Amino acid sequence: MQKLKNKTMRGLPFFILALLFFLPNERASAQRHRLTLKSYKSPINLLYDDDEEEQEDSIKGLSFGLNLGGYFANKATANFYNGSCPLDGYINEAGQVRCYSIEERLDPSVFIQDAQTINNRIGSQGYSFPYDTYPTNMRYNPAMYVGLQLKYNFNRYSAVIMNVNALRLVASSQFSMVFYGTPAQINAQNDVRLFSIVGNEQRMNLNIGYRQGWMMGDFSNFYMQFGGSMLATKWTSNTIRVADTNFELFTSAPIAGQTAATVQSQARVGFGGYASAGFEFFVGKYTFDLSFGLSRDKVAIFSFEKNVMNKWLQASFTL
Repeated sequence: MQKLKNKTMRGLPFFILALLFFLPNERASAQRHRLTLKSYKSPINLLYDDDEEEQEDSIKGLSFGLNLGGYFANKATANFYNGSCPLDGYINEAGQVRCYSIEERLDPSVFIQDAQTINNRIGSQGYSFPYDTYPTNMRYNPAMYVGLQLKYNFNRYSAVIMNVNALRLVASSQFSMVFYGTPAQINAQNDVRLFSIVGNEQRMNLNIGYRQGWMMGDFSNFYMQFGGSMLATKWTSNTIRVADTNFELFTSAPIAGQTAATVQSQARVGFGGYASAGFEFFVGKYTFDLSFGLSRDKVAIFSFEKNVMNKWLQASFTL
């Protein structure tokens, strides 16, 4: 019994040393296990986080796009081309170029050759203009425009937008003339005929604004946009067509042996504001949006100025 006690006492120090040796390892293993569990992410979570970071990176930043749309100009400025001549004085004093009304442009005592051409082709001895010659409800035809877009996204929902779009507008209608000496007039009937009048102009619209969107789904937003706009307008032509012959209303008085002077038009600029609303769709790093907008613009043509409301539909493809 005494021997067994002595052996136990001799083995006790080795047991204590072994316990001290293995105990820190167990604590370290447990700590490592807790760290491993804390830092572990399932494959599903890793995939979700990667997609989220990639989506945020693809939407934020600078991008360029192409605009394609339909422009609906306010008819209030179309009557500038109705043939009544809204301008006073010379457009080009050196070339004696001015705006003529239809009645002035076809005056037989001034434009003698043009009057003879009309009478010969119509078979008339003369003509006149009724009091309601000039159309009062001219309209612009809807026009297609193209342009560029520059966009900086702060995030998926907000951005600063700049659009530059260019287009050509055509305003058209009809005016009336009364002819004398034709078979219809000889039979005690008024020979009243309608002829076309057309005005052409070019416009360039630049607008800069802020866009705020609201999430509709994982791949789309509804947004509203507002800002300032600049409209540059350039007159191109104002033509009447009588007896299959075109006559320009902006010209110089005829001088024997000289060609009539033409107008060298320059674009005039007006400033205003705009607002639009639309839907934006995300396809990876690319976006597509469709919007409807209204702009309050100043249309300036020569000395003529008028504030009007114009409308447009626009589709934008952004890279």
